[in-house]
Order: sequence, then C-alpha cells, then structure tokens
Amino acid sequence: MKYESICLEHRVILEWVELKSSVLDLGCGSGELLYILIKEKQVRGQGIEIDDQAIYNCVAKGLNVFHGDIDSGLAEYSDKSFDYVILNQSLQQVKHLNSVLLDSLRVGKKVIVGFPNFASFAARFQLF
Repeated sequence: MKYESICLEHRVILEWVELKSSVLDLGCGSGELLYILIKEKQVRGQGIEIDDQAIYNCVAKGLNVFHGDIDSGLAEYSDKSFDYVILNQSLQQVKHLNSVLLDSLRVGKKVIVGFPNFASFAARFQLF
C-alpha cells in the first residue's frame, strides 16, 4: 500500500506503531486504521466500536472488532495486554475522560491519542 493514499493522521500513527505489535483501536469506526496497521505492520489488531454499521464494515474487512462502549469496555482487559491503545478521533466522544485515559494507560504499554482539528477550514466549513 502506498503511503500517499493514506490520510495524514493514519500515516503518522503507522510510523509510530512497531512491526508485529498488538493494537487495541478504541472507537475504530469502519476499521480503516486497523486494516492499514494489519496490512502494513502485521499487527495483532482488535477494535471496539459502538456503531452497528461500522462494525459490519469492519467484519467485511475481516477485522476483529467488538461491539462496545469505550466508557465501559476496557474493564475486562488485563494490564498491559496490548502494546498500543489508540484513541484516534474518538476521545472527544467519551463521557468519562479520566477513567478512559487511565484504563487505556493500564491496558496498553503505549497510548496514542488523535484529536480532530476543529479550527481547520474544513471543520469550520461543515458548520454552515
């Protein structure tokens, strides 16, 4: 896969994640990032998503995704069970920010957080 066809935020995360590591993608959406990481970095990947249609899209891609809420979905995971926990474009959706971040730090050896740029021209244009 050519990096040029991958969005910037996914390219950055792809560079950070080590080959053959384990990844938990919280709020994985339709699985674009998880799919790229599995194909390009041979990660052992898993996702948590609340949206049914997004889960169907993940399953169609062959991804291992569980239906769940990020706010309560990490309790059953053991400490340091993943090399990386990723919250890309999903942290702003959680209700219990502190507990989600603390659980992510407990479950993952490293945590990657990505925020949408609400000040960008594209984001501001969507307001109208």
